[in-house]
Amino acid sequence: MKNNDFFSSLINNIIQGDSLEIMRKIPDNSVDVTFADPPFNLKKKYNSYYDKKEMEHYLNWCKEWLKEMVRITKPTGSI
Repeated sequence: MKNNDFFSSLINNIIQGDSLEIMRKIPDNSVDVTFADPPFNLKKKYNSYYDKKEMEHYLNWCKEWLKEMVRITKPTGSI
């Protein structure tokens, strides 16, 4: 799938997948609003995820998805 086709497939749809993998395919400055509700590393066990990472790993992961949110959000957009 071409990048433009992929981007078009995201519009008005709910996407399930790895957020970093998805955001990395989205063009710069192309999204009006980005919103995040990440796991907060509180050592909470969910059905398919255990929320316990080493602090350095967790902070690096947060920097990655925040950087992608900033990159894809339009200058006139909101995070």
